[in-house]
Parts: sequence; C-alpha cells; structure tokens
Amino acid sequence: MTSRRLFVVAGVAALTAGAVLLPSRPLDYMVTPVLGCLGLAALLWWWPSRRRLTAPVVCAAGVMSLLVTLHLVAGPRPGSQPVVPTTLWMMLEPLVLTVTVYLAVRWSPPRPAVAAAVLAAAGTGVQVHRFPVFSPWWEGVAGSLLWTLPALAAAAAGWYLRDLSRRRAAAVEEARRVQRWDLAADLHDFVAHDVSEIVAQAQAAREVLALEPPAAAVLERIETAGLRALTSMDSMVGVLRGRDGPSATPSGGVADIPALVERFGAAGRTAARLKPEVPPQVPREVGNVAYRVVVEALTNVRRHAPGARTVTVGLTVVADRLRTTVTDDGGGRPEAARSSGLGLAGLTERVESVGGELTAGPYRGGWRVVASLPCGKGAVRGGGS
Repeated sequence: MTSRRLFVVAGVAALTAGAVLLPSRPLDYMVTPVLGCLGLAALLWWWPSRRRLTAPVVCAAGVMSLLVTLHLVAGPRPGSQPVVPTTLWMMLEPLVLTVTVYLAVRWSPPRPAVAAAVLAAAGTGVQVHRFPVFSPWWEGVAGSLLWTLPALAAAAAGWYLRDLSRRRAAAVEEARRVQRWDLAADLHDFVAHDVSEIVAQAQAAREVLALEPPAAAVLERIETAGLRALTSMDSMVGVLRGRDGPSATPSGGVADIPALVERFGAAGRTAARLKPEVPPQVPREVGNVAYRVVVEALTNVRRHAPGARTVTVGLTVVADRLRTTVTDDGGGRPEAARSSGLGLAGLTERVESVGGELTAGPYRGGWRVVASLPCGKGAVRGGGS
C-alpha cells in the first residue's frame, strides 16, 4: 500500500472516531464534513485515474452544504451558541469545501470547474446564517463575503497553478519544435548529403566500370535504395519542419509492404515471404504504423540475425484489428532487439499512438514481433491500401 493510501486510511479512521466520540448537536452539522471528507478520500485513493470525478464530487459537497443550511434556517433556530463538538464540525466544513474548490479549479475542465467552485464557495459563504447572530441584514452579507474569502483564495491558487502548467506545457512544446527544426536541418544538410554521395558513387561505378551483370545489379539496387532513402528523408524533413503538419503524406503503407518484403529477400541471403500475398485494406494511419513496424523488424533481422534463413511477414485482420507479425528463425535476441534503432520502446510508442499493442520475444527458435492495430469495421481482408 502506498503512503498516499495509508494517509487516506488514517484520515478515514480519524473521521470515524470523531463522528462517534464527538457528534454534533444536531447531527445535521456533520453531514457535509463527513460526506465531503469521504469524497476527498475516494478521489485521493484512486488518484489520478479518477481525476475526472473531481467536479462531480465538489458539486455534490456544495449542494449538500446548501441543503443543510436551508434545512437549519427553515427549522427551529437555536437560542444559544453551539457546543464545542458542533463548533468543531462547523469549522471542518468550510475547510473541506475550500479544499474541494482548489481541486475543482486545478484539475477539472473549465466549465465543470466553474460550476463546482461556485457551488462549494456558496456553501461556505451561507454557512454563517445557520445561527441568528446578525441583526442588520448587511452584517449577514458581510459575514458571508468574509467566509467566502478562503474559497476565493483557493480558487485563485488553483487557477494560477493551472495556468502555470499550461504555460509550462506550451514552453515544452516550443522547445520540441525547435529541436525538430534542428534535427530537420541536420538531416537535410548532412545525412542527405552523404546518402546523395552514395547514390552518385553507385551511378558512376555503373557508367565507368565494365561490370558483370550480377555486380551491375547490386549497384543498381544500391542506387535505388539510396534514392528511396532520399525521398523518405525529404518527407521526414517536411514533417519535422511542420510544412505539412499532421496530414503529411506517410512514407509507406500496407500496400508498400509486399515490395518492402521483396526487396529485403532480394538484397541478402535471407528468404522473405508475405502471408497473405495480397495485403488487407486498412486506414492510412494504421497502414503507415504497420509499415514502420515491418521496416524496423526487418532492419533488426538484418542487424542482429544475419544467419536467419527465412523471415515471414503476416498481415491479417481479426476482429477489426490488423495483426502484423514478423517472424524469423535467427535465434532469440532480447538485448539486441531492445537496443537497435528505435528499439522496442520506440515501436511500442508508435503502435500505442493509434491505440494498438506491441509484443516481441523469442518464438520457436527465432524471434517474433507482433503488432495489433485497430483498423475499424471498414477494414477489408484483401486488396491494396
């Protein structure tokens, strides 16, 4: 049990002991403090997974306080000051409501936060009217305003911290944008230059040297791969610079996987096959993620399982999910796979960005990567993307 939950248990125990040993007279004064503390305890116990319930809990506490005040004002008015236990419960109630005001303004969406904070602050302000201690009416108004000040201060503190978090998030996003621009500049100025030189060297060798057909074919594949890398790099530079924004054209989709598998098999000693040969039709975003998964998995095979004899890429639609698998027989390699390129962490982040799941591990003497991607009810089991 975490320290936060231990604190919740201790607080609920203290509240129970106080309610049993020091009850108020009448018991109405205990309703809002007890229920408010229990609501706060529930929020703290499941925080932050139940953060969305903050506004409803605060609204309930404010409404309950207003109803108790209305009930006490409409009923018989006490002729004397409250006894000590009742006073303690009356002091606890505005404290609880003030805390709920802060939580609502700090963590709830704007409109629910305003509604919840107004109700809780109103409950705090009218609480002073439960006893007939004000003779001129304006003293009662002044007393309500005075009791509302702590709630207003809590709301101001919550709003300030909320705005501070928003500005901090904006600053982080701006820093990331600058980093993307710097990375795009490096890709364009340095990496693209080196790849262009590789392409140029391959082209020059084909033109100048009298090569046998197999060697010429190898150079042609190098040239084609270099040109393809430049095209992908141009697309990536555009995405990093924000030229096309989120709608930038992806570098590959499900329809491109057959050609990718064919190139992989033709460029080395590892045989590659696709099952089925006709890929399913899925949304473009999902197809792009599936393509990235296959690229990374095949790259890891090339780097860390050069002795693999076969690689099988599977694309199937099961229960409105695209199941993408890449399986090889090159032996298990958890450490190598974890450290290569984007690695499992990068692939997992990419897959989860579209609501999917990724698993990877040894499989029948080799290694298997499985990505399960949601593709909707419109997915077709065969055809292009």
